[in-house]
Amino acid sequence: MNESINQNTGFGERSTDMGGRMVNKDGTFNIRRIGIRVHHRVSNYQNMLTMPRWQFLLVIFFVYLLINCFFTALYWYSGTEGLQGISHQKDSLGKLKEVFFFSTQTLTTVGYGRINPISETANWIAAIESLIGFLSLAIATGLLYGRFSRPRAFIRFSDLIVYTHYKGGKALMFRLVCYKDDHLLTNAEIKVNVRIVMEDNSYRFYNLKLERSRVDSLVLNWTVVHPIDEDSPFKDLSQKEIVNLQPEISAYLTGFDEVYSSMVVARISYAIQDFKFGFKFLPMYFSKSKRTDLDLAKLNLIDQE
Repeated sequence: MNESINQNTGFGERSTDMGGRMVNKDGTFNIRRIGIRVHHRVSNYQNMLTMPRWQFLLVIFFVYLLINCFFTALYWYSGTEGLQGISHQKDSLGKLKEVFFFSTQTLTTVGYGRINPISETANWIAAIESLIGFLSLAIATGLLYGRFSRPRAFIRFSDLIVYTHYKGGKALMFRLVCYKDDHLLTNAEIKVNVRIVMEDNSYRFYNLKLERSRVDSLVLNWTVVHPIDEDSPFKDLSQKEIVNLQPEISAYLTGFDEVYSSMVVARISYAIQDFKFGFKFLPMYFSKSKRTDLDLAKLNLIDQE
């Protein structure tokens, strides 16, 4: 084996110190921070930028609803007589609805004009709500812009990593592809390391040497190859011995996205259950007339050797 990484990675050396894999399949880290208060650990802005789209829209809707319910209560308890235009022939529920919709009009500065504040208290409430409305719309607009403009690596990794024959020996391979038509990743570079469990139940980390660690333009798919040679921690190991090591292979990809004019990052992790021994990847692209077609559905297509 090559020499293991000696610097302190922060994960410790005993396998009992950690639970599960370090990096999830989606590239996020499988780490939960504790020991300090939540408001010190959590960044609301970061969460709003990175949460799934449906969660983001749900949060925006509930915040909007909560603000309007709050001001509806203020108008109601200050007296509906302070609002001109409310139909006093309606029951309490009907009046409450009118007050709520007046609040939505004030918050969004629509102001249809049928209902307007006439008392001093109602005018102050409306003035404060208008200010909060301006600020809320500005924040929501900034978050929307931040989500759309945030650089992303539109990269998909194969779900599997194969252990297969390669140039008279063996190699570990996985592959990746840029799946957006209008995105081109240039100067793409990948680093791969492995965490294995030793016989004394301790962890060891190794950098894996790759056949190619950099490509100038990621136009087609890229099969990342780690040859099992003298420098590999898997040298002369059987399939059973590799399984006993419980390896977790982590890959870190960086590249320059020409659309965003910015560096982007993508990560993936492969645990032992993702290993396929005695299989090989099948081609993803083929020539069709004067054009090359890249079939993204074949990213995980494998066959026995």
